Amino acid sequence: MAEIDGSIVAIAGAIVRDRLWFLSGFWAVPAAQHRGIGMPLLRRVWQDGKEAGATIFFTWASSDPAAMAAYMKMGMLPGSQILKFEGVPCPVPALPAGYEVSPLEPAVAMALDLIILGTQRRDDHTFWRCRAGLVGRELIHEGQIAGYYYVRNGKIGPAGWTEPRHAPALLAAAVGEAAQTAPAVRLSVPGMNHTALRYALAVGLRLMGFAHLLTNAPLLRLPYYLPSGPALF
Repeated sequence: MAEIDGSIVAIAGAIVRDRLWFLSGFWAVPAAQHRGIGMPLLRRVWQDGKEAGATIFFTWASSDPAAMAAYMKMGMLPGSQILKFEGVPCPVPALPAGYEVSPLEPAVAMALDLIILGTQRRDDHTFWRCRAGLVGRELIHEGQIAGYYYVRNGKIGPAGWTEPRHAPALLAAAVGEAAQTAPAVRLSVPGMNHTALRYALAVGLRLMGFAHLLTNAPLLRLPYYLPSGPALF
């Protein structure tokens, strides 16, 4: 954080998971902006990540030009849009034959994240389950784990699947369950995840807006993944 005359005027915070550094917050009060405060703070948090072993640096950014310029100066360049969908699915999808869902086991979630993102994220899954109150499910196909998802109050995410052929089943399970928990379903989709984009549009969800994924290197399998949100990817 940065202070002026004993008052906090800017904060920056990142989450490091093995090689991944995710900037989860970067804020400055209006009076402190454009005064050379933000970039030194961002560089300090970046350096802390490097010292912790991070090599992939990324963030979920709004369309604020000053913030995006700061991120790009650090080497985080546009990797994808993050498109936000919301609405009432019609029809409510049914789970395809051959698939079933069960309560999500933490070990399963971590094993899948290692495949999809390259890190197990033990602490993140503990937070989602125990602090945020998300309900986790694992998708099973012919006795094999095919993916996982979290839902709460109509919101889906994070979610991921092991192979493209399992995406429609996982999305059907997640959207169907989310529709039972709130009047509207919400999810965010990386722009390269064309399967999820087509699915959201096919069931009648509306595109409500978008953000930007900025990164200094490609993430592993974003076409197989739906993020949680801007504070915890």
